[in-house]
Amino acid sequence: MVMVKKSAGGGGAPNLDLLAAKLRIVEAELSLEEKQVQKKDGGTFTAEPNFNVKVEVMKNLVEPGKDEGVRFYDRFKLKQDEDNEWAMLRYSKLGNLLTVRYGEEWFGDEAAEFKEEDFEGWEFVAQVEPKTDPKGNPLTGSTINWKSIRATGGPDEREDEVGVANLRNAIRDAKALPKAAKALPKASAETVSEEDFDDLPF
Repeated sequence: MVMVKKSAGGGGAPNLDLLAAKLRIVEAELSLEEKQVQKKDGGTFTAEPNFNVKVEVMKNLVEPGKDEGVRFYDRFKLKQDEDNEWAMLRYSKLGNLLTVRYGEEWFGDEAAEFKEEDFEGWEFVAQVEPKTDPKGNPLTGSTINWKSIRATGGPDEREDEVGVANLRNAIRDAKALPKAAKALPKASAETVSEEDFDDLPF
């Protein structure tokens, strides 16, 4: 008889759905060449040049505590420019990440450099979604919504936290309404007379 380790966990890449979270890049690797990748099912595919990152959820800004500490991988692909060369294009997922990290002027500065170490340990705020294929079918893993990437510590992050606090308070107040309504004295039709309306302007 062979003893096999058991686990109740699902294994594999996590499928996260976070409306807003503070994220930290813990590993970063830039690959500038296309390469053949072997899939688990035996097939292969060509991976385009990309900036591959391992990301950790530092803080869930909408549902505190949920999925915090979870790590996942995501890729920021290079795109082909008008000369069909692989480049870091401004208006892309990678371009938005670079803009938030380095600033708007990075793309116009010929001397500006890209360094992997500039991203390791760097934190930012973004939405995280479950991965899907181009047709919208679910895949294993998570991806960062590139249009939502923004710097930490800004007014957006504080608004997220304040918004969550306000939502929690509203939910608490809504739950308290039925109890408060029961405590109110009940008015009967007999206690209301025509004289009560004499001072109304009509």
